[in-house]
Amino acid sequence: MNIPHQSIIKQMERELAKAKSAEKSQQIREHINSIKVLCEVLLEENSQAGSFTAPIQPQQTVPYISAQQQQPERRPVQIQKEEPMETDDGANGDSLFDF
Repeated sequence: MNIPHQSIIKQMERELAKAKSAEKSQQIREHINSIKVLCEVLLEENSQAGSFTAPIQPQQTVPYISAQQQQPERRPVQIQKEEPMETDDGANGDSLFDF
């Protein structure tokens, strides 16, 4: 990454101002941690100043597909009414327990 160190330092100053105005210790820790990460980025960039940096490739965009386009069309299921089966054994009902 070839980020100008002045922009990183300005971001560190903004995070420091947020840390000073924070009321809870958890918020202060979050802003201080952000400053720490920015320091590490700045130090890492300075140590690799002479090394090769890979060019950043643009991200490929994925076309948006709405939920209606993704789901197939739904049709109501038609259920045919079953007619009672005729038996020749003389049963007198639809149940297995009817004798």
